[in-house]
Amino acid sequence: MKKIWIALLCCLCLCSFQNAHAKNSLPKHEKEFQEIDNDLDAMIGQMLMFGMRGQSLAEDEEIRKILQEGKAGGIILFYTHGNIVPYNLANKAQITNLIKELKQTSKYPLFVAVDQEGGKVQRLSSKNGFTDYPTAYSLGKQNDEHTYQIAKKIALELKECGFNVNFAPSVDLHNPNSPAIGGKERAFHETALETINHAYAYAKAMKKNGIVPTLKHFPGHGNALKDTHKGFTDITATWQEKELLPYTKFIDKEYDGMIMVAHVYHKHLDSVPATLSYNAVTKLLRERLKFGGVVITDDMQMGAIVNHYSLKESIYKAIAAGNDILLFSNNFKYDPKLPEKVHACIAELVKEGKISKKRIQESWFRIRKLKSAYL
Repeated sequence: MKKIWIALLCCLCLCSFQNAHAKNSLPKHEKEFQEIDNDLDAMIGQMLMFGMRGQSLAEDEEIRKILQEGKAGGIILFYTHGNIVPYNLANKAQITNLIKELKQTSKYPLFVAVDQEGGKVQRLSSKNGFTDYPTAYSLGKQNDEHTYQIAKKIALELKECGFNVNFAPSVDLHNPNSPAIGGKERAFHETALETINHAYAYAKAMKKNGIVPTLKHFPGHGNALKDTHKGFTDITATWQEKELLPYTKFIDKEYDGMIMVAHVYHKHLDSVPATLSYNAVTKLLRERLKFGGVVITDDMQMGAIVNHYSLKESIYKAIAAGNDILLFSNNFKYDPKLPEKVHACIAELVKEGKISKKRIQESWFRIRKLKSAYL
């Protein structure tokens, strides 16, 4: 009888040890993620990424506040935007300190993003102590192994500073008549095949070095003859079906980064820009192309959106369309209260029954999976 009791006691001790070990070996950030699972305000916050003012949080108390409250899931940093100052990215030491401060202040694990394509779209360059990288189009003229090595260097510089998201690569097709893409050599190639090869090499280098890559600009911005930054951009007459091929190939290879949707308009797709279109985001990207990952909007403050929709209307349409993260640079027209206003808008839409809690959860679970994999 005594032996039986000893055996039972040993078994209980072993079970207790195993349970304690299980509690102490939760996946990274799982405790914070479980907290978000049960908090609607926190889930809404994870769907939001904002730009900020200044080179430290002391210069943007509103961002500090919203991070502390867990009402933002990401921050995007800029070198400059037109004549707007102060910019965020002065030099390596300052940038590293700022990102460290952002992550330490945030209640939950934070995406810190930047546009670092190379060429004319690189926020980190020789102007603030970094390397100047070639344009995507010039990379597309060489082999994709060269593109991989360049992208690896970009990723390592980003990682060193603390960034974890890069809004690149562009998988648009090159058209020199496109002011926003081809005119700035942001696309790798005219053909879908070469675009896929180079973009895949670029994205692979990002992922291998812990940076979330972002394919853009769905469903294709390369043949747009106007710039969505400035206003309404109609691609109906110029868009081609082959512009979807890079997305199809990436998804077939189980791509797990983000996809950014453009504010381009196609009348045969919907009566609104793609970013606000259920047909574009849910029916085309999710259902037809089978993408189950995180979809992020292009900047919701570009002319193509703000010139035609109110803040609340654009937010509602973007979420209803199926986007997971709404991006607000807060640069074109700075509003220190914007982060709080955007969060309040979504909370109000849920309260009014226009957006369901289930819809918020769907986006959060996709974001949760991505953050678990990269952060």
